[in-house]
This record gives sequence, structure tokens and C-alpha cells, in this order.
Amino acid sequence: MSTLTERAKQLYIYAFPIIVTEITHWGSDDKGLSHLREFPDHNNKKIVKLNNDTLYSLAWTQLANTPYVIHIPDITERYYLFPILDAYTNVIESISKRTPDNSFGDYILLYQDEPVPEGYENYKVIRSRYSLNAILLRVEARGKKDYQTANAIQDRFSVRPLYPEKIQPVRSGEGIVPAQYSENISTKEFYELYAELSRTNPIDDENILKIFEEFGFDNSTGDFDFNSLSNEQKNALDVGRQQGLEDIKKEHRGENYLYHTNGWSIITGGVGSYGNDYLRRASTALGGWGANIPEDSVYGVAYTDINGELLSNKNSYKLHINADEYPHAAVFWSISLYGEPSHFPVKNKINRIAINTYDVQDNIVLRNPDGSLDIYISKDEPAEENAKKNWLPAPSDEEHYTLTLRVYWPDEDTLGGRWNAPVITKL
Repeated sequence: MSTLTERAKQLYIYAFPIIVTEITHWGSDDKGLSHLREFPDHNNKKIVKLNNDTLYSLAWTQLANTPYVIHIPDITERYYLFPILDAYTNVIESISKRTPDNSFGDYILLYQDEPVPEGYENYKVIRSRYSLNAILLRVEARGKKDYQTANAIQDRFSVRPLYPEKIQPVRSGEGIVPAQYSENISTKEFYELYAELSRTNPIDDENILKIFEEFGFDNSTGDFDFNSLSNEQKNALDVGRQQGLEDIKKEHRGENYLYHTNGWSIITGGVGSYGNDYLRRASTALGGWGANIPEDSVYGVAYTDINGELLSNKNSYKLHINADEYPHAAVFWSISLYGEPSHFPVKNKINRIAINTYDVQDNIVLRNPDGSLDIYISKDEPAEENAKKNWLPAPSDEEHYTLTLRVYWPDEDTLGGRWNAPVITKL
């Protein structure tokens, strides 16, 4: 039999993603898509590791109060991805040209087994077990010059509550960094918020539900009174929270979910859909909330150079892509830089946080005569002209950083671990 503290740790790890989701949700009006019209930069503190390749549009639901009607246009001129994430960050639907039989049209999003409303019988039905869901639309933008086209495409999508008068106000999220807030929230606030959310976002794991009930949660009413707990229970929840957070931060995916190549970890599974691997789900919520399923985008992460040393702003590096080893993307690829441990883009004088397919195609960065590409990474601007053109700035205020590779619509070689990632060499 596990100790009370061990059970509290299990409960914390299970609950963590929905807490991050809810705190990210704060500040929304839940009445439609909110569009980011430009690429995110270092000023973004809402969602960790946003890409710099697509323009985001975000919508939230209150399905316990109202169904939502969704329109997805037939887009041919740009790549788009329309994933719906449930409260615990599982992707319950992912709509794009990768799914041609389900790539556009009119949908209705319903809560659990709610009946289809009259007049919407011809709509495609999507159901969620949870009231709280996030829609994280991404529309391809081929550089800043492409904003006008991408913005017009964003406006063709719509998400609206069928009964807007039933939408309840959402807590303000101004000044809150969700991932950091989720880490630092008090034990009392964490579990009182979790109990509140669980009223309309049910705890599906029977063992976890029993643990929460052991700590005083009433599943029939959603009531929970932290102050009424014994000192032993309070201490177990507090220590379990601390130990659970440590486990979340140090979690590493099993080898069946990734492969290693040239110092990179290429994640080919275990994101977007987690089953009962609650630790992996929590770790992803902390370090990459809103992650897609691998079929839509494969993520690669490099913390170190080819020799296994942590990437540091005290050093300069060259990232080399052979002419025949560019990422295998049906759409496009990118390499982005984020500070550690913040997970946010880096402020720099050229406002560059990523290099992608279109930078190469449009000669914004320069290929070598043999078709290969060298990207130079350092805190200070390189002196040599070609290196300056291909400079990806490292942070000034954080010593360490990571590189994130995104391969949009990857091929079987990438998913199967047969592609070699770029080499990162210290200069």
C-alpha cells in the first residue's frame, strides 16, 4: 500500500495539465477565436515555445453551458492545422489537409452525450468529455511579408457558442505566466481550483478519483475544503506537490517515443495523445503546452552540441545541414531557439528566433555552394558577413537554451527514425 504522500504525488501529476490549461485559459471571453496577427516574439509570456512559422488563433469552450459551432473553410493556398485539445491536453480532433476526408466543413462540438440541437443534424459532430477545451488553429505564414494573406485566411475560420448568453465570465489572466504560475501556485489554491474544474471536467481515472476523495473531495457536488483537512493530509498534499513537480521537471520520454541523432532527441510519439502516461502528459504541459500529434508535426529538441555539452551563451556554434539531409517535411520545417529555463523566445536586435524552409528558399539565409546550410548560433553577432547573414541569436539573460526542430507533416523516414538531424559543433 502506498503512503499518503505517494498517493498525493500521483494525484498532483494527474491534475497538473488541467491546471496549466485553465490558467492559460484565464483572460479569454470564450466566445470565439482570438487571432495573433503576427509571429510571437520575446514579449509572449502566455504559452511556452510558440512557433514562429504559423499564425495562431485560439478559442476556448464552456461546453457544459453551450455547444459550439465551428466552420472550417476549404483552404488550398496555405497549410493550416485545426487541433482541438481537451482539458488534460489530449488532442481529440486534428483537422487539416492531412485528413482529406475531414479537412473542412461545418462542425458542432458537444459536451459528453448531449443531443444534437435542432437544425444542426447535418453538421459533423465532435464530442468531448470535458467542458473546457482549447482550439489552437495554426495558419502557415511565409515570413512577415505574408501576414496579409495569412490574416485573411484566419478570418475565414469561425468558432462560436450556440448560446452566447450562457457563457460565464473567465478570471483575468493579466500579468500571469501560466507555466510559472502553475509551478508556484500554493497547494491550497491548486486543489481548490482542481476541485472546481472537476465539476464539469470529470476525473476519468477511478484510482485517482479515489485518492482525491480520500483527501475530502466530494465527486457528487465538486466540494472540497482544504482548511478542514488534518495536518497529516495537508502535509501529504504539500510534499506530494513538491515531489510531483520534481518528477515532472526531470521526466524523459522512453526510447519507444523518440530516437537520438547527432545530439538531438526526435520525438516521434507520446505527444498529443497520452493514454494513462500521466507523467509524460504533465511534463509536456509544462514544457510544451498545446503539442500536436506526431502525424501533424514531429518535434526535435537539442540541449547540447555534438559532444554532449549543454548549449551555452558563453560559446559560439555552427549548425550544419548537409545538402541531402534537410528535414523531410511535406509542408515545411523550422529550427527555433528558446531560453532555458524560461522556454520563451529570445530578445535580440535582429528579431530572429527561428530559421525555416522559406528563409532558405527566399535566400534570407545563404546556402553553401554545395547546397548545404550553416547556421551560426552565438550571443554576439558574428563578424564574418556570411555568418552574420545566417545568425540565430542566443540569449543574453539566460546562459542556456534549447533548439527546437519542427517538421510539419513528416514523412515515414522521420517518423521511423531514419533521418539524420543537423550537427551542432562548438566553434
